[in-house]
Amino acid sequence: MKNHDYRRPIEFTVPAHGDGAFYVMEDIGPEFYGYYHRHREFQLSYLLKGNGSFMIGNLIRPCLENEIFLIKPNDPHLFFKGENAEEEQSIHIVHLFFSLERLAPFFEMAELQAIRSLFYHIPASKLLPAEFAIAIRDAFSSLHRDEGPHKLIKILEIFDYLRYREKQLISLYSGLHKIEFHDSDGQRINTVIKYAIDNFKRNVTVEEVSSLIHMTPTAFCKFFKKHTKKTFVSFLNEIRIEKACQLLVNKRVESISEAAYQCGFNTAVHFNRVFRSIMKESPSEFIAQHAVER
Repeated sequence: MKNHDYRRPIEFTVPAHGDGAFYVMEDIGPEFYGYYHRHREFQLSYLLKGNGSFMIGNLIRPCLENEIFLIKPNDPHLFFKGENAEEEQSIHIVHLFFSLERLAPFFEMAELQAIRSLFYHIPASKLLPAEFAIAIRDAFSSLHRDEGPHKLIKILEIFDYLRYREKQLISLYSGLHKIEFHDSDGQRINTVIKYAIDNFKRNVTVEEVSSLIHMTPTAFCKFFKKHTKKTFVSFLNEIRIEKACQLLVNKRVESISEAAYQCGFNTAVHFNRVFRSIMKESPSEFIAQHAVER
């Protein structure tokens, strides 16, 4: 096993922004996220491709293709490759994060009481074996691309299927009780994220943000990437593109260039390049598919 610090899980800040109640993260590459960590959100993870091991608290077990992991808030955990795993083996895993606190009014609906019970009264993190999980593989595999009502409908389908298969869930009891963790890292990350959201329209520098939490720029860049799995610049650009999408969809600007300047980009060329990188289509293509008719 690689040398990870298992005794002191880092406070991972799910890099969600905007008003969305759910955040989807898709990992594709040679390795899993390499830090033993915990977070305040509930996490559902579907391993679409690859194999490895999963550590939660004091428990280590294999993680296999097509398994689903239901990870309780604040349960420290880590997905990792085994020592004998092939280096070129690719990993593809989809994570769905959601805050039980934020969704409390949603789960109060009478129609969702059975699903509420699944998440609010779960005694330990759980695993759904591949033989049962594969039925909703397609729902997870496209979740990263879905938006709006389509995304919500698909998430409800996943929730309902997990409720239906509740008896097939295997406990991942970790043996840890009431362990206190140091939250200062999470507080610093949250300070940075709020600052970025409040100031995305202007040129926010790494030097400026690092001084906000009393770190050098180099230390801050490593710190932010470790705790969010994104560079600060990438995160800031995602906020800007999200805001630009809102302007373009609702036709609140006269042109693509105006949207670019209002969202903190100095040139339309740079905006177009970043937009395509994040949205996988050009601003013009996005407008054609999503613009609201007036």
